[in-house]
Amino acid sequence: MSVVVVGVGSNLGAREASIRCARVLLDARDEIEVDEVSAIYETEPLGPPQPPYLNAAFRLRTTLSPPELLRALLRTERRLARHRVPDERWGPRSIDLDLLWDGRGGYESAELRVPHPELQNRDFALAPLLDVAPELGDVFRPALLRHGGRPPLWARAATVRVTPSPAGVEVDVQADSLADACALCVQHTAAQGRPWSTRHATIESDPKHFAIALRDTFRTGFAVHRATISHCSKTQWSLELHGVNTGLPFDADVRLQTTLGDQREIHARLSIVMPAA
Repeated sequence: MSVVVVGVGSNLGAREASIRCARVLLDARDEIEVDEVSAIYETEPLGPPQPPYLNAAFRLRTTLSPPELLRALLRTERRLARHRVPDERWGPRSIDLDLLWDGRGGYESAELRVPHPELQNRDFALAPLLDVAPELGDVFRPALLRHGGRPPLWARAATVRVTPSPAGVEVDVQADSLADACALCVQHTAAQGRPWSTRHATIESDPKHFAIALRDTFRTGFAVHRATISHCSKTQWSLELHGVNTGLPFDADVRLQTTLGDQREIHARLSIVMPAA
């Protein structure tokens, strides 16, 4: 398997949740293993006025060729509500996945150039790349120093602890907002060997309705592996549910409790107990 580095960025919705979800979706593919995830940096956007970005990088091992990997990255973007607009270069996006570097060497076609042609000009790509591929320091560290060094670290990263068991899963999250906590707190093992898909729902903006939405989804036979809040307001959350259709409805006991956190603003505890076999 070849080693590659993929850059990831998000400036719409629950940004950190989107980065974590992209990692899960890529790692779920048989041809890809995510070995390492960089620190997360917060950076100012290029182009027109828009929200700031969170940027990171994934170190992957893959059997896919560069064009095949590009297709996998684009498909992952679509699953995370990225809708590419032709000729749009600097617009905001829910997720952005770029092939930055490939251990097999350079590659060039009409659709793809590796290393990424703008890599030397982007501190938000160079810093996370060097986090996961420090052996490339002699090549890329001078460019990062020309840009003034590493951008600021994202100081509000959530802490997530997942404890799976035969009976279900327990998730413990500390985050800085209720929306980010709920966006990060589902990781249920999905059925293997089935195609992934995405469902969308609009729910009232509180933990009770988040838990109800998960329970009702399980009852349709859809095994949720990751739930992400793609947009949040005071009255509504737009929920994306990633997983597989098992064809076997089940009535899971889903409970979500939130309190003030010790390290972050919000402490969320999610419990999913599956029905006995």
